[in-house]
Amino acid sequence: MHGDAHYDESQDQKEKINYKATFRMLYSLMAPQKRGFAVAAVWLTLSSALNLLSPIIAKYIIDTAMPAKDYRLVIFSVTALFSNSLLFLVFTYFLRMGLVRTGQQIMTNLKKKMLGHMLGLDLPFYAQYPVGRLMARVQSDTASLYELFTETSITIFRDILMFFVTFGILAFFNLRLTLLLMSVLPFVMIVSVIFLHKSSTMFVTVRKLASEISGFLSEHVSAIALLQAYNREAMAAARLNAVNKRKFDAELSAEIMSIIFFLAVILLSPISIAMILGVGGGWALEGGISIGTLVMFILYVDKLFEPVFRLSEHISIIQRSFSAGHRIARIMERRPAITDPAKPHFIHSMRDSIEFRDVWMKYAPEDPWVIKGVSFTLRKGKSLAIVGETGGGKTTITNLLFKFYTPQKGRILIDGADISEISLKSLRTAIGLVQQDIYLFPGTIMQNLKLMDDAVPDALVHDAIKTIGLDAFFKHHSLNKQIVEKGVNLSAGEKQVISLVRAMVLNQEVLALDEATSHIDPYTERLINTAMRRLLKQKTMIVIAHRLSTIKYADEIILISEGEVKERGTHAALLAHGGIYSRFYKLQFGDSG
Repeated sequence: MHGDAHYDESQDQKEKINYKATFRMLYSLMAPQKRGFAVAAVWLTLSSALNLLSPIIAKYIIDTAMPAKDYRLVIFSVTALFSNSLLFLVFTYFLRMGLVRTGQQIMTNLKKKMLGHMLGLDLPFYAQYPVGRLMARVQSDTASLYELFTETSITIFRDILMFFVTFGILAFFNLRLTLLLMSVLPFVMIVSVIFLHKSSTMFVTVRKLASEISGFLSEHVSAIALLQAYNREAMAAARLNAVNKRKFDAELSAEIMSIIFFLAVILLSPISIAMILGVGGGWALEGGISIGTLVMFILYVDKLFEPVFRLSEHISIIQRSFSAGHRIARIMERRPAITDPAKPHFIHSMRDSIEFRDVWMKYAPEDPWVIKGVSFTLRKGKSLAIVGETGGGKTTITNLLFKFYTPQKGRILIDGADISEISLKSLRTAIGLVQQDIYLFPGTIMQNLKLMDDAVPDALVHDAIKTIGLDAFFKHHSLNKQIVEKGVNLSAGEKQVISLVRAMVLNQEVLALDEATSHIDPYTERLINTAMRRLLKQKTMIVIAHRLSTIKYADEIILISEGEVKERGTHAALLAHGGIYSRFYKLQFGDSG
C-alpha cells in the first residue's frame, strides 16, 4: 500500500492539471441541471439587487427624509430598509436551498456514473488503483466538487456582478469620488495575482495529501486483523502520522498565505474609508457632496471588498475542485483494454470444445513470460485438472479464459471461435468461475448463494445443493444465517463450500475452479470431494488445485511448471510415469496412491 501511495504521489507531481479537459467534465455534470442553476440565478439576481439597494435607502433617509423632518417619511423609509433586509434573507434562503438540491443531484449522478464506469474496467486498472484510493476518489473528491457546485460557482458570479454593479452605482452618484476609490484597485490586482501564483500549487498538494490519508485509512482499517496479529499497529500509526505531518505542513503554508492575503486586502477597507472621509468630507464641507452620499459610499465599501475578501476561499475551493475533478476525469477517461469487437460473436453454451493453442502470456512488457506455449483441448462434458507449484502460471489460464487479460501470442478458441471475437458478457454467462479469493456480501447465506439477486428462485438453490450432495452441510448451516462483511464469521472451508454452490446456482455448463478447495478441513474435504465427483460427471470443468485428492477423477491432468506444460495424462498414468506429478502426490499423501 505504501508503495502504491508513493507511486501515486510521484505521478501527481509530474502531471499538471488539465484545466480545459477538467472544465469540460465539470460542465458536462452541470449541463443536465441547467434548470436548477437558472432558478438559482433568478434568486441570486433578486437577493443581490436587494443587497445593493440598502445603502441607497440609507442615503435617502439621511439626505431627504431627515432634512424634511417628516417623521412618517422617516418611519416609512426605515420600514423599507428593514423589509429590504428581510426579503434579502428570504431570497438568500431560496437560493441556498436550490443550490443544495441541485448539487446533491449532480453528486448522486456523478457517483452512479463513476460506479458504472469502474465496474466496466478491467483487472489492470484495479491493480493500479487500490480500493482505498478509489474510495477517496468517490467520496472525498466528489465532496470537493459539491462545494464548487453549491457555493463557489454561483457565488463567484454574484461577487463579480456585485463588484462591477457597485462601481456603476457609485459612479452614477459621484464620479469623482468613485475614481478616487478606484485608485486602490491596482494594489488589489497585484496582491491577488501574487496570491494566485503562490497558493495554487499549495492547494493541489493539500488536496493530494488529503486523498492519500483517506486511502491509507480505508486500506489499513480493512487489514486491521492482520496489523493486530503481527503487532503492527504502531507502525501503521507512525506512517499515518508521517502523512498527516506532511498534510499539516502543506495546509499550514496554504493557510498562512491565505491569512496574509486576507489581511492585506482587509487593510484596504479602512484606507478606502479614510480616503472617502478625508477627500469626500472636504467636498461635503464645500457643499460639493451630500452627507448621505458619503454614508452610502462608506456602506458600499464593505460590499465592494467582500468579493475580494472571499477570493482566497474561492481560489482554495476552485483549486481543490479542479484537482479532484482532474483525478475523477483520469478515471472516467480510462477505457478497458479488453472490449467487444464491432460485431461480437455470441455464445450460449459450449457445443464442442475449449482449446488453448500455443498460448504465451506476460502481465507487463518488462515482465518474464508467465505461461509459455501452453496448449490443450477440453472437450464438452470432460474435465481438465491443472496442477503445479505456486506461481507456475495456473491461475493465468483462468484469467485468459475469462478475458481478464489477453495473451501476447497464441489463440484461445471456443467451438472454433477465437475468444477475442466472443462477447464478454456471453462468455462469462456461459462459463462459471469459483476463485481462490472468495468474497461474500453482507446478508444471509441464501442471498449470497443467489449472488444477491432476489429474482433467482429458492428452488434453484435447493436443487444445486442436492445435485452436488451438500444437503448435510446445509442442515448444520442455516440458509438464513447472517454473513457479516467479507464473511469473517465463517471459516475458510465454509466460505469455499458456499462459493462452490453459488457457482452451481447459476447453472453454467462450463465451470472453472481456481484453487477452490485449498483451505478445508478433512471433513469438508470429503464433502467437497464427493461433490466434485458428481460435478465431474455433469459439467465441463477446469480445476486448478494444490490438493491433488480433489482432481484424481479428472479425465486429464496437466502439470505446469515455470509456465510450461511438463506432463499430461490421467492420475493413474502420471503416477505410473514417476515424474513431477508423482513426486507432488507422494509429498501430500506418502507412497500410498
